[in-house]
Amino acid sequence: MNKSVILNASWLAIAAAAFIFGRSTVTTDDENSQDSNGSSKSSAYRSAAGSPGNGGSRTGSKTGRNTPGGTAKTGVTVNQFLRETDSLVANKLFADLLLEMDASNARGIFDALHQSGRDGIDSGQQMALFLQAWGKLDGPAAMEAVGELGGDFRRRGLAGVSAITGWASVDPEAAKAHLASIENDWEKNMLAHGVVSGLAASDPNAATDFVFQIDAEQRAAIANAGDEIPREGIERFRAYAFDRQLGTIANAQIARGMTTATSWAEGLPEGSIKASAFDRVAESFAEQDPAGAADWVKSHAGNEYAERAVREVAEELGREDPGEAVRWLSELPEASQNSAIGQSMERWAKKDPVAAGEYLTDMPQSATRDNAVSSYAREVDGSDPQIAAEWAGSIQNEEMRIDTLNAVARSWVRSEPEEARAWLPNSGLPAEQQERILSDADRRDDFRARFRGER
Repeated sequence: MNKSVILNASWLAIAAAAFIFGRSTVTTDDENSQDSNGSSKSSAYRSAAGSPGNGGSRTGSKTGRNTPGGTAKTGVTVNQFLRETDSLVANKLFADLLLEMDASNARGIFDALHQSGRDGIDSGQQMALFLQAWGKLDGPAAMEAVGELGGDFRRRGLAGVSAITGWASVDPEAAKAHLASIENDWEKNMLAHGVVSGLAASDPNAATDFVFQIDAEQRAAIANAGDEIPREGIERFRAYAFDRQLGTIANAQIARGMTTATSWAEGLPEGSIKASAFDRVAESFAEQDPAGAADWVKSHAGNEYAERAVREVAEELGREDPGEAVRWLSELPEASQNSAIGQSMERWAKKDPVAAGEYLTDMPQSATRDNAVSSYAREVDGSDPQIAAEWAGSIQNEEMRIDTLNAVARSWVRSEPEEARAWLPNSGLPAEQQERILSDADRRDDFRARFRGER
């Protein structure tokens, strides 16, 4: 096969893996949670996680093949679960199978589930949960069974991601060694997401190191590939996959608490990596504690990596009180304000135009004020176009002023054509723009008249 074709297929696998993994895998956070007595929810999970280095039991990988119907200790069989028509009862039966599963009967349960031939979202999620649990008990056996599946790469890939996620959560080194042994690039890139997810559930810092390792290897491969590959497109695929993987780790850190999550984000190297992490952590932090998130992001404002985080916090503050969002933004370095002030002022103008206008009146001239005034004028031009025009005319930046005046004029000439036409000569708009606005309005009026049969 042509080398460029092989390389293209390899890097397309990165994007496909990230997309499928991001949409379809089931996380392990709930599986690792404990009850009020501190005991694990599952005896199967206890046996797998009791010794993090052993990767679960290595015995009995095949014995489950002879377990009819995959029977749990309660006597529940997969056939009973599959025949049950009451969804609540069926979920209970399935939970019993997983909670009491061990390495000796896992293969029998897998075979029965697979041979049932059921398709659909519910059964896919159940198989993912099962494979994660089996991966914790006996990763090699689970991956071997996945390798025997027929069908397209997506089906096998999803199954493998689920199994290796469970495996990596209890024996990451063995799971990574298995990943390194895979030669097929499609399969390897998909399974890498499962290893990241499993690591994130047990050791997010190790998962972070692993993602950086993968990213460095992929960057080197792109750099050494020569001109026979579409470099720009492949770089987008790499960045997309990296962002997905980093998001998985961010979610795991957030689940551990915001102190952990913010410390993790702060410790990342500066650049797009840190920006992506700050964005994800700030979004969740702002949803839980807007004031706390505002204080955290404010302490980093002015840094390029915090730009997206500033927008996340401003948006969340603005849901309840857009004025608070604008006031918070006004306390940040000017470079940080500009990216978010427009949306926040638009919300405030919509909710309370009088209060928003009073705030603008006291706001000192700056690029931030110009952005805020432009958003304010565009929001109020429908209800009070004359006031909107006055505000638009106060913008100091010439390009922004002309652009905002143009938007206000077009809105005004539709709602109050006579008043707008009287205002235009003194609007400050260039003559050619005034002519274009009037010409467009005349054509629109002529079309409406013809449509109504008036001409």
